[in-house]
Amino acid sequence: MIFWLILLVLVAAVALWLLQRKVGGPRMYGLQKEVNLRLTYKRYMQIYPGTRMSYEEYKRIQAARAYKKAVSSTKIKRMVR
Repeated sequence: MIFWLILLVLVAAVALWLLQRKVGGPRMYGLQKEVNLRLTYKRYMQIYPGTRMSYEEYKRIQAARAYKKAVSSTKIKRMVR
């Protein structure tokens, strides 16, 4: 009985792993989502309907990304070694 339970869990884990590889995980979409932050909030939510993000949080992330792009890493003191 325990053998079948372990086998079932193992098969389910392998199936989930294969499904994640085929569909893609969060790492695959990370860069694309970052690029899509240039879109309007409405369009971003249409592309990524599963994302739970408020408008205020979206704008905050947009502003942080714009700051990182606008200011060189040598001018941000905590990034200078």
